[in-house]
This record gives sequence, C-alpha cells and structure tokens, in this order.
Amino acid sequence: MKDPLEQVEVPVIRPRYWILTFIAVLVIALVLFPRAVAIVGVILALPFMIFLHELAHFVTAKRTGMKVTEFFVGFGPRLWSVQRGETEYGLKAIPLGGYCKIIGMTNLEEVPPADEPRAYRSKTFVPKVVVASAGSLMHFALALVLMFAVLVVAGDYADAKQTTTIDVVESGGPAAEAGVRPGDHLVAVDGTPIENWDDLRPQLRGHVGDTMTFTVERDGEQRDLPVVLGVHPQAKQFPEELKGVGYAGIAPTLDIPSVGIGSALVDSPREVWDVGGASLGALGDRFSPSGISDYWKVLTNDGKEADQEQADSERFVSVVGFGRLAVQATESGWVQVAYLLILLNVFVGLFNLVPLLPFDGGHIAIATYEKVASAIRRRPVQVDVAKLLPITAVVMAVLAFVFLSSLFLDITRPIENPF
Repeated sequence: MKDPLEQVEVPVIRPRYWILTFIAVLVIALVLFPRAVAIVGVILALPFMIFLHELAHFVTAKRTGMKVTEFFVGFGPRLWSVQRGETEYGLKAIPLGGYCKIIGMTNLEEVPPADEPRAYRSKTFVPKVVVASAGSLMHFALALVLMFAVLVVAGDYADAKQTTTIDVVESGGPAAEAGVRPGDHLVAVDGTPIENWDDLRPQLRGHVGDTMTFTVERDGEQRDLPVVLGVHPQAKQFPEELKGVGYAGIAPTLDIPSVGIGSALVDSPREVWDVGGASLGALGDRFSPSGISDYWKVLTNDGKEADQEQADSERFVSVVGFGRLAVQATESGWVQVAYLLILLNVFVGLFNLVPLLPFDGGHIAIATYEKVASAIRRRPVQVDVAKLLPITAVVMAVLAFVFLSSLFLDITRPIENPF
C-alpha cells in the first residue's frame, strides 16, 4: 500500500537533531507540566500501538522469508531514511503509527520474477496466517501485559467488593452540601441500617427531592446529616435501574483483593478473555439491526430519548473521543488508564480480525479458502482479489462513515465521563 502523502516536499532533517530536540522538550515538560505529559503520553499510546502492530508484521514477515521493502515510523513525507539490505528504514513527518510494505500481498501486485518466491502470496498457509495475524496478536499480548501489571500492583478489580466507607463525595452534590466527607462510614439512612453498599439504593428509591437523614461514623462518633436527594444524572440512560432513585453524589471505597505473581499469570488470560467476550458482544450489537437503528437515532435526533442515551454510550469512539477519555482516565489514576488501554487493544485486535479486506482478517480468510480449495481440487488455488474489490469498497465506505460520524458525535455530543 503506497503512502499517499509521501510526495509532499519538506526539508530533510537529520534524525539526531529530532531525537535531541524531543528529549530536551520532554525533560522540560516533565519538570514544568508533569500532569500534561502524562495525558499526552496516554494519547500517544494509540499511535504507539499502531507502530507495534506494524512491527509485529515486519518481524514475522522477515522470519518467514518474505521480502519487506519498507518499514517507516509515521506517515507522510520522508524526513529521513536509510537503506539496509533490501529494506528501507526511516522516519516520516506525521508521527502516527507506522507501516511496513511486504511484497506480493495479493495477485494484483506486480512482483519481479526473481522476488516471486519471497512474495506473501507465494508462501504456504502457515506463514501467511502467522504474518497476517501478528498485528492482532501483538494487541492481545499488550493487553495481557497490562492486565498482569494491574493484578500484581493494584489487585483484582474484577473481584473488588464495595464497602460502606465513602470514598468519593461529588463536589457540590447533595451529600457534600450536607457535610458528608470522604472516609465517613455510612451506618444508616433514615434509621435503616446499611450493612453493605447494595442496601443503599433500595432506601433511596422513590425519594427524589426528599430530605433523608444519613447517619455516618466519623472519628469514632456518629453524626446525623440531612441530605436533600437529587435526580440521578444517569436516570435517562438506565431508566429501569435508576428511575425514581434519589441521588446523593457518593461512591464507596473498594476492597480490592491482592494477587500474587503466580495467580496473576493464571488470571490475566482469563480476564483478557472476558474483555474479549464483552468486546465481541459490543461489536455484534453495533452492527445488529437494532444497533444500527439506535446509532442512526444518535446521529439524527436531539439525544433526549432513553434508547438514544443508551446507544450514545455504546457507540464507536474517534481519535478525538479517545483523547478525551485519555484525559479523564489520567485524572482517575493509572489503573483506569491501564484498563482503557486493555479495552482498546483487545477491541482493535478483534476488529482487525474481521474476515474482510482490507483487514488482516481478510488475508487470513483468503489464505484459509485457498488452503481448503487447493486440498479439495488437488491443485493450487489462488483467489483473484479483483473480484473482491466491490466488497472491499463497501467495507471502506462503512469505515469512512464510522470514522466521520464518530468524529462528529465526539465533537458535538461527547460521551460522559465513564471513570
């Protein structure tokens, strides 16, 4: 695939100047704006993931004897490049990911006869599948590493239990106005004991606008605080669960079980698998008839309907939306950042395995078909990709629509902070 921005002319700058300038700016920024650097770092995780995706294709292609003619960091016009053997390595002006060019990915590409044995299309089934799936496998590996780090350092959030100790009190919320503080232990509401956090919501149902007495324990003493309950901000989004439930603006402290290294090695794949299952379900919902209908409502309606609120929370996220989520996750702590990146890696890895071109899954599907058809017909079978171009064009059109519509929604109707 040819880089469409490559022909733009820019001054060629030696890479050492770029590297020295980058290091100097980074050091200064870390000293003066550490939080901003953290946010930018999370945002840059997306292009870094893309770079690692392409690096996985590059390494596996080299290892399986395929010819890779280009490997670049970034896109657009060349800033610097060097030829090492048969591969040109370099930097480009737009630092968003990277790409590698493997010769002969389809039957449409012209390849010199001398290079044909090293073309992707000339390899057997296993090397083709290994190279095509390497990008997604890299995403799954990143998710596993991040999940392992979370389990070992922070504990198992999946098995976390809510305590009756208040961890968060929303600034300016009903509980804050009544004098509730983080660290208070919730004892009772209107005299009804609260033994676990799940006991709270039933006590608040049907009391929107009412004043209820929250009994809390602070410094060994019990205090009765009158809380004027408001409307839950997510009542429209989850009408069955939250309709009529009074809102106090508090959240509990979590009791998070610690996990040893051995247990983390076992639990990490299981939890990433669970994330993958949820991602597949979400992907199926988005492209189901009801999911498409809900998404269309998000684009065409005013956003006040409950089902539209639900669809709005389950839509695709653009680069702008990811940037906003990255900022919000950074403000909530590194664990939320890690879970955001885990979810993103798993989703991108699965999405890239969709068995249609231009996804890597399309190349895997073609290789599988050629393998099966060759065995049945007892002669080599090669798919004519030209016949698949109309389907590929449709897929590209859908991707363009998803990209533009999600960008529009993230600018005009941002998703609420999920952290």
